[in-house]
Amino acid sequence: MIKLTERLSAAASLVKGGGIVADIGTDHGYLPIYLIQSGKIEKAIAADIGKMPLENARKSVAQYELSDKIELRLSDGLNSFRENEVNEIVFAGMGGTLIAEKLKETPWIKNESLHFVFQPQSRAEDLREFLFANGFEIGEEIATREGNRFYIAFDAFYKGAVREFTVADCFLGKLPKTEDAKIHIQKQVNRLQKRYDATKEIGKEDTELFETIQKLKDFIND
Repeated sequence: MIKLTERLSAAASLVKGGGIVADIGTDHGYLPIYLIQSGKIEKAIAADIGKMPLENARKSVAQYELSDKIELRLSDGLNSFRENEVNEIVFAGMGGTLIAEKLKETPWIKNESLHFVFQPQSRAEDLREFLFANGFEIGEEIATREGNRFYIAFDAFYKGAVREFTVADCFLGKLPKTEDAKIHIQKQVNRLQKRYDATKEIGKEDTELFETIQKLKDFIND
């Protein structure tokens, strides 16, 4: 059975299973291979915008003799997918800003029967902001470490209701207060502190940014 990295294992653990999964930005196709081998899903569509990554996935699928269960598809985000074609959609490997852009291009994602799993490689706050502003609700979040890098994975559902949210909410989501999560948030604090200091130097202090930093620090210190 294929062995996943800590990063992909976190994403795999959030997949509900029992249906068809679309893995967007599949690269080598390891995630759908694992999900089928583990019996969690029946079928997968492994998609990528690049022909070379898709060819790598094709080789992996053939190696594990799963060509009858994993369809390979050239697709820019979800542009090559039809509504109701899959039960679950995984985005693991892109930046949060790019994932949000791909979701904006696909109106049919606002469907309560769909389950999403996200693992943004950067700017997770941009993705959460899009989800909150468009009636999605985050279910569970996982922070994990792979070498010196920290990764965030979370799942989401469309609920339709848009609730009020803050900038801090976009950074924190539903992260558990684990050591890995706190280290991840500390990195965000460091980044935001530089931005805040720059605004203060030019006499345009950003009070909202200051409040956001304080909330993130509260998360770390609690």
